[in-house]
Amino acid sequence: MSKTRFYLFGIIAFAIMPSLVKAACTEKDLQPGWLWNYDGTIGDKYRVRLTLTASQGEVSGVYFYATQLKDIRIGGRIADGHLELNEFDPEGGITARFEGEFPDHDPHGGFKGALRCEVITGSWHKEGAAEKLPLYLSQESGTSGTLAHRYAVAGAQDDDLVHRGALRYWQAIAKGDKVTVASLIRYPIEVHISGRRRTVGNAQELISQYDSIFSPAYRKAVADSMPRNMFARDQGIMLGRGEAWFGSDGRVIALNNY
Repeated sequence: MSKTRFYLFGIIAFAIMPSLVKAACTEKDLQPGWLWNYDGTIGDKYRVRLTLTASQGEVSGVYFYATQLKDIRIGGRIADGHLELNEFDPEGGITARFEGEFPDHDPHGGFKGALRCEVITGSWHKEGAAEKLPLYLSQESGTSGTLAHRYAVAGAQDDDLVHRGALRYWQAIAKGDKVTVASLIRYPIEVHISGRRRTVGNAQELISQYDSIFSPAYRKAVADSMPRNMFARDQGIMLGRGEAWFGSDGRVIALNNY
């Protein structure tokens, strides 16, 4: 082989080889000062949302079950692309463990192409138990903030106030409680009615057109959302995929009922 051909072969090999090396997720990829929300399941049936944040080489966070909406504290580390988390009770005792990894491709097909930190797969098990339940989580959103004050970017001073408002809205939509839904909205507000964008000026007007605004498809989308530990930005706090946006006072400031 001539020197020229060998040189060209070396350039091609050098260009190809990096793509063959898996880029494992590290705590640095989780960007200190940011919160990363993951949605998924434990045991293929228990819906959960998990939030991770990194600081000084460690990973901490919370997670909750969709049926309970109560934060459970977790903490641990990422080492060589593997995630190890302990679950703590209120007194700090370890009650369960997460053992996961960040695959380079999504086994559920939700994310396309090569991945880094977007998906977590692995297992969860109670402390001292032999049975391990399968774990699958995919990244739902990322936003600046802290676990103690996650909605600061939206101007909120009290995260619990936002959570209470979101939960009341979520529950009222599920029950068809028109009066409560109307009371949780900041007016005037724009909605879609019969395919057209219209402005609703007060609670009485919204109640009178309730069924046209809150269609079965919209109500299902809200029911499928999680009214806790939501994505936030400077313009508000988002429920689900934007079905509703909340202000710093926990009231609905935008309603997308497409």
